[in-house]
Amino acid sequence: MHSGYAGCPCRSCQIRLATARERKEEDPIVRAVTDRFHARSAEGIVTYGCTMADNPAPTLEWINHAQEELMDAILYLERLKVDFD
Repeated sequence: MHSGYAGCPCRSCQIRLATARERKEEDPIVRAVTDRFHARSAEGIVTYGCTMADNPAPTLEWINHAQEELMDAILYLERLKVDFD
């Protein structure tokens, strides 16, 4: 997670940096989640060489990626349920 947005190349972080004085995130939970989204975006740009917006992958590939991510999430939740048994 980056402490500021200056080091992140994504357009969203650059806009947030430029408008940071104008807006102040009151909710620390929302701030933590959005910071993680921006950090993940920066990692993806490094890994894939482009933003999600600029990624030319076909629709079916996006659907497959989403399915894989959701399958992982189900596995994580199932593992966490073990802690309650």
